[in-house]
Amino acid sequence: MSSSVSILIVDDEPRNLDVLESILYSADYRLQRAGSANEALLALMNGDYAVLVLDINMPGMNGIELANLIKQRKRTQHIPILFLTAYYQDEQRVLEGYGVGAVDYLTKPVNPEILRSKVGVFVDLHRKTQALAAINVKLEQEILQRQQAEEALRRANNELEARVQQRTADLTRVNSALRESEARMQASEAHLRLVTDHASVFIAHLDKAYCYKFVNRAYAERYGLLREQILGAHMAEVLGKAAFETIRQRLDETLAGQRVDCEIQVPYAALGTRWIHVVFEPEHSTRGEVIGVVAVVSDITARKQAEQEVTRARDEALAASRAKDDFLAALSHELRTPLNPVLLLASDAAQNPNYAPEVRADFETILKNTTLEARLIDDLLDVTRITHGKLALERRPIDVHAVLGDALATIRSSLAEKNIDLNLGLDATDYTIIGDPVRLQQVFWNVLKNAVKFTDARGRIRVQTAPSTLGLRVSVRDSGIGMTGAELENIFKPFVQGDHAGGGRTKFGGLGLGLAITHTLVEMHGGRIKGESSGRGQGTTFVIDLPLATAAQLAAGSTSPMGESSRRAPPAPPAPPPARGSDKRGRVLVVDDHAPTLAILAQLLNRRRFDVISAGSLAQARSIANTEHFDLFISDIGLPDGNGCTLMAELRIKRPDLLGIALSGYGMEEDRERSRTAGFVEHLTKPVNVAALDSAISRVLGDQAGLAETRNLNGR
Repeated sequence: MSSSVSILIVDDEPRNLDVLESILYSADYRLQRAGSANEALLALMNGDYAVLVLDINMPGMNGIELANLIKQRKRTQHIPILFLTAYYQDEQRVLEGYGVGAVDYLTKPVNPEILRSKVGVFVDLHRKTQALAAINVKLEQEILQRQQAEEALRRANNELEARVQQRTADLTRVNSALRESEARMQASEAHLRLVTDHASVFIAHLDKAYCYKFVNRAYAERYGLLREQILGAHMAEVLGKAAFETIRQRLDETLAGQRVDCEIQVPYAALGTRWIHVVFEPEHSTRGEVIGVVAVVSDITARKQAEQEVTRARDEALAASRAKDDFLAALSHELRTPLNPVLLLASDAAQNPNYAPEVRADFETILKNTTLEARLIDDLLDVTRITHGKLALERRPIDVHAVLGDALATIRSSLAEKNIDLNLGLDATDYTIIGDPVRLQQVFWNVLKNAVKFTDARGRIRVQTAPSTLGLRVSVRDSGIGMTGAELENIFKPFVQGDHAGGGRTKFGGLGLGLAITHTLVEMHGGRIKGESSGRGQGTTFVIDLPLATAAQLAAGSTSPMGESSRRAPPAPPAPPPARGSDKRGRVLVVDDHAPTLAILAQLLNRRRFDVISAGSLAQARSIANTEHFDLFISDIGLPDGNGCTLMAELRIKRPDLLGIALSGYGMEEDRERSRTAGFVEHLTKPVNVAALDSAISRVLGDQAGLAETRNLNGR
């Protein structure tokens, strides 16, 4: 009994093997190391082991797979396997381990006392098993001796008394050995119960009549019963009738020979409704018949509740996000609508040569501030598009110098107002990229606008292009107030602005969105942007690097680079020409429920030699369409009694050639798509300046001569 026994420890980490050896070191143990599944299999072929301490997570063949192989071999299937894992809470792994014959799990780092105790139990069991085997051998020998003695008795009656006495002595020894064997078996059962009672799952063994043959301590305590009260009882008596009927189908499937692994909600009589994960394994007799069920149950109610909370939180977050998007769209519409007549009137009057210069200057101021207000609204919508991944680029070859020139044109009046010196150094010789000219102009405008905003009067701004490692570099350097290190770290975050020397938003205004949008747009073009500053009062430099267009991209795209002015809407069929001798360009039906916008549109279109019919509602527009003929249809989308897209679709049923322009405060991509689907050729987002309106009308009607005449009329 005191002879040393072999223990096999398996782990792919030598340090872990060292630790295990130090914990289990004993003169009574022979510790055999294995650093992989293959080494372990080789050791098992060459030796007999009392217990196997096995790490689950190993490269190649993991512990679960190795255990499965061990249990398939008759020579090794009796060896107890003690799993070591750093993922004890992984219930799937736990069930897999028990399914391949694991007797217990220990989590890393291992408690030395627990490991020694558990290994000691199995070593003792091994020794006792060996002793029992030796006794069995001896018993067989004794039986053989008895047979020989009986034969000898038959051969020699004179030796009968001596043999009887010898046999009596032999039987006494055998009985003693049998009692010892029975005691060892009872001890073995006690050790097995010790293992199952300390498992973290609920374990039960049932016969074909659904009566309990075994439960571990956790199972009994779950229902507030003693183990003795459960053994022999029907399952419905312990769980409750409703709970039993809920799981009965799975039990019957197992008794039919299937292994069941599922999650199910069970209405227990004593526990209430709980979520459980069950594994039902069929028990087979030596003849292969199913004679019972082994059940391993885990309560997963807490996990299910957490999943439900996560789902509810996600749904609430999505609802809040949709509400926010709807609010921003509605807010944008409500802000754009009153700006529309202001921008139309100001943009027309600012260029009207019939007004005195000082009056045009006043209108120019209104135009500038209205445009700025519209830009702020667009920034809010762009942030929403970016958040939802709906900001798309219309890619084509772009002349970056041309786009940069368009952006500079938008800030020249601001430069003049502050008497800022602008220095251009367009030194790049290759400046064609693939991108969206409108969005790229937005990038340059945001950076240039910031440079003007934060540069004092009579300051300096230098704009330069040059080659870079990425392709093309555009830098904008100003002599303005500069930035601190903390401000530079946050300049591309939305709704964040620097301290600006204590001035804050009140001094410089803005929403803090322009640079955040710029950063995203540059990255969408495959580029990068960074801000640099030596500190407060030292000015700021923004550096934008963009990849140049490749020869293959240019061959696949347009043959000539394009700037902002080259962006075109899809071609539309030309409108019918006016009657001979008429000075009108055609009849226009204008629909808008905003009276100021309707009045201004009628006035501007009349000046452009259109015969205008106005309607303030869907019903009024339908009535006019039934009696009047018109060449062009300009309509708001959101009307008090309907939708402009609906009206356009109705009109095109009767007039498939009818040309239409949507004029709406909703400007998201899905709004534009709805307009296109309804039949509108153009979609203008309020507020609209008169130049954009003129261009849209010209594109729709194919009337470039009319556009030129209108521009000449207004001195443009």
